[in-house]
Amino acid sequence: MIAGNKAQRLAVAALSLGLIASCDFEASATCPTGTLEWTETRLFFGRDIGETREVSDEQWRDFAVSEVIPRFGDGFTVLDASGYWQGESCHSPNHTAHHVNLDGGCEKTKILLVQYAPSVEAETKLQAITQAYIERFDQEAVMRSDTPACTQFIGNN
Repeated sequence: MIAGNKAQRLAVAALSLGLIASCDFEASATCPTGTLEWTETRLFFGRDIGETREVSDEQWRDFAVSEVIPRFGDGFTVLDASGYWQGESCHSPNHTAHHVNLDGGCEKTKILLVQYAPSVEAETKLQAITQAYIERFDQEAVMRSDTPACTQFIGNN
């Protein structure tokens, strides 16, 4: 019975890999001619530091200069957002159901948007940025979201 379970697990793993490979092929086959098959990553950085402090605009700028620009100096975008997190910041006494500001969220958030050619080097850079933020600002987590992107730079030719 154990050998049968092992064979079943191997078959499921092989099937899963085949499905993943076919998904990658289908995604790349959908990019129009003239576009780059890149990945778009969004990193969500909560700005709460403890009960009464937050990562200031100056601290964020210093972080971007020291951690983001050296790794993705060719280009990135930063967006300001309002975040809702299942952790303590949204469940503290100051954020009861009657006091949550639906326009302002529970926590100010910075979203870092980066598009790049998928590679081990890009992955290493993203991991380094994420870990640096967690350590520097004593965060529980940084949320990451990846999406395939068909990217094109359109200029005045």
